[in-house]
Amino acid sequence: FVDHLYAALAQQGIQTYKDDETLPRGERIGPALLKAIEESRIALVVFSENYADSSWCLDELAHIMECVDTKGQIVEPVFYFVDPSDVRKQKGKYGKAFRKHKRENKHKVGSWRKALEKAGNLSGWVIDENSHEAKCIKEIVGTISSRLSSLFTNFNKDLIGIETRLQDLKSNLKMESGGVRIIGIWGVGGGGKTTLASAAYAEISHRFEAHCLLQNIREESNKHGLEKLQEKFLSLVLKTKDVLVGSEIEGRS
Repeated sequence: FVDHLYAALAQQGIQTYKDDETLPRGERIGPALLKAIEESRIALVVFSENYADSSWCLDELAHIMECVDTKGQIVEPVFYFVDPSDVRKQKGKYGKAFRKHKRENKHKVGSWRKALEKAGNLSGWVIDENSHEAKCIKEIVGTISSRLSSLFTNFNKDLIGIETRLQDLKSNLKMESGGVRIIGIWGVGGGGKTTLASAAYAEISHRFEAHCLLQNIREESNKHGLEKLQEKFLSLVLKTKDVLVGSEIEGRS
């Protein structure tokens, strides 16, 4: 499940860190993993039935929940064939795992319980035998993409005057009407046209199955020809690196 989820996130262009190593018993999680957790905007935690058996997983979770308090990190939990209340209250297999941890990791049990309780109280996705996993993955990726987009958009809103212009542009796009629309932004050089277009792209691009932002069209086409721009466009939209365009007419088709 995590492999398919990771592939779907990567295909959407979301930079995702997934740790594939296994920590030998008794060792602590390494600096690279701690750094990856701290530098992430969103932590996607997949709770499985045997999640609490791993002291490493619990160490990761404790650090993630610490980053929620210190860095404002967003946590999105996925309860994979496990009841959220088992996670929250350490019942069932989670309770059994903690009875073992009490003997072997006494000094960490308190922080682990606190992290599980906090994460178990968050709303997330519950996946069981009645779930369609492909549909769930698509929904998770859409939500993550939307959350990241809103973080970027909020950053743009610090720019003076951008919000009013952005709302005006979005109303002209008539997103709910269907069909295709082309919007031209006209004005003097340095007036903020590219900034406005970039802010609009950041806010609405996640609503489309495919999207791309091409800048400096005139300069790039003069330097490298339209074929290179067509290759870039098709690579981004098709999410592949192997697009080769032999001619402008071929790229257009």
